[in-house]
Amino acid sequence: MKLFFVALLALLLAAGAAVAIQYDSGYVLIAYGHTTVEMTLWIAVAVLLILLGLAWLLFSLLRRGAKLSDRFGNFRGGQQQRRSERGVIAYSRGQWLQARRLLLSPANRPKPLINYLLAARASHQLNDSRGIDEALDAAAQRNRASEKAAELLRAELQLDRGQYAEALNTLDGLRRKDRDPAVTLLLVRAYRGVNDASSLRALLPELRKRKLMSENAINTLELDALRGELQALRTAGDAGALLQWWKELDRNRAPRSALLPEIIPALLALGNSEDALKLLRVAIKQEWQESLVMLYASVPADKPAEQLRHAEAWLKSHADSASLQLALGRICLRNELWGKAREYFEDAHRLAPNATICFELARLLDGLGEHPQAANYLREGLQRQGQQLPELPLPKARH
Repeated sequence: MKLFFVALLALLLAAGAAVAIQYDSGYVLIAYGHTTVEMTLWIAVAVLLILLGLAWLLFSLLRRGAKLSDRFGNFRGGQQQRRSERGVIAYSRGQWLQARRLLLSPANRPKPLINYLLAARASHQLNDSRGIDEALDAAAQRNRASEKAAELLRAELQLDRGQYAEALNTLDGLRRKDRDPAVTLLLVRAYRGVNDASSLRALLPELRKRKLMSENAINTLELDALRGELQALRTAGDAGALLQWWKELDRNRAPRSALLPEIIPALLALGNSEDALKLLRVAIKQEWQESLVMLYASVPADKPAEQLRHAEAWLKSHADSASLQLALGRICLRNELWGKAREYFEDAHRLAPNATICFELARLLDGLGEHPQAANYLREGLQRQGQQLPELPLPKARH
C-alpha cells in the first residue's frame, strides 16, 4: 500500500513537471571568468537532483563502511577482552604458564596494564626472573603511572624472593620521586630483611601519622626495631653507648619497660653489673613488678652487701611478697649468709610454696648437712612440679 502511494506521488510530480516544462522551459546562465554555461531551467534542476543523489549515495556508502569498521573493531576488541579474561581465570586457578601465554598474547594489542602485572606475577610463581623483567619492562614503557606500578611490583617480588638489597635499590628510586604508602610499607619489609633497625625505626613516625598500620602492629614493629638496635650495640661491645641509647629512649618516650629484661643481660655481658642494678632499682621504684625483683636478685653484683641492703628496704611495703622473700634469700646466698637465706626461703615457702622455693631450700639444707629435710623439700618440689611418681610396690629395707 505504501509503495502504491509513493508511485502515485511520483507520477503526479512527473505530470506536473511535464506541464511546467511545456508551459515554459526557463533559462539558466552560469558564468565564471570567460566561461559560460547555458541550459534550460529544467535541465539545471535535473543536474542538481542527480548531484544531490550522488552525494547522498556517497554519504551512505561511507556510513556503512564506518559501521563495518566499528563492528570489526568491536569484534577484535571482544576477542582481546575474552582472551584477557581467560588469562585472569587461568591465573586464579594457578595455571601459571597458560595465564602468561594468554595475557601476553601478540593478538592483544594494545595490552592493558593489568595483563603485564599479572604476567609478571605468573612468572614469579614459575621462578622465571627473565619473564618477570620482560613483563615489567614492557609495562613501564606505557606511561609514568604504569612505570610506577611496575616498579612497585618489581620491589614486592624481589622481597618475596629474599632479594632485600635489590628491593631497597628499587624502592629508593621510587622514594625519591614521592612517598606513596605502598613504598613505605614495602620499605618496612626490606629493612626487616636486611636487619636495618635504625632505618626501620625512622619509618615509625610516618606509619603513625598516615595510619598505614594498626597501632598494635606499629608498637610491635617499634619493639622489634629497638631490639635490633640493642643487639647491634651489644655486639659492638660499648656499654657507654648502650646506656646513652637507653637514656635517649626515655626522652623519646619509647616503650622501655618491655626492653628492660633484655638490656640487663646485655649490660652483664659487657661487664657492667652496677649500671644494670641501678636501672632495675629505678624501674622497681617506678612500678613494682615481682619479675623485675627476681631479675634484680639474679644480677651478680660487685657489692652484694649493698645489693642486699637495697632489696631489704622493699620489705617495708612488700613484706607479704613471696617473690621478694625468694629474691632476698638468693642475695643472702651471694653474701654467704646461710642462716638468713634459710629464713627468707622459709618465709617465702610459708607465703606461697612452689617448686622453685622447695628446690632452693633443698639445695641450701643439703649444703648445711641437713639431708633428711633437704630430701623432703626436694620431694615436695618434684610433686609441685607435677613429677610425682605413681604409687607402686617397693622393697622394704632390711635392718
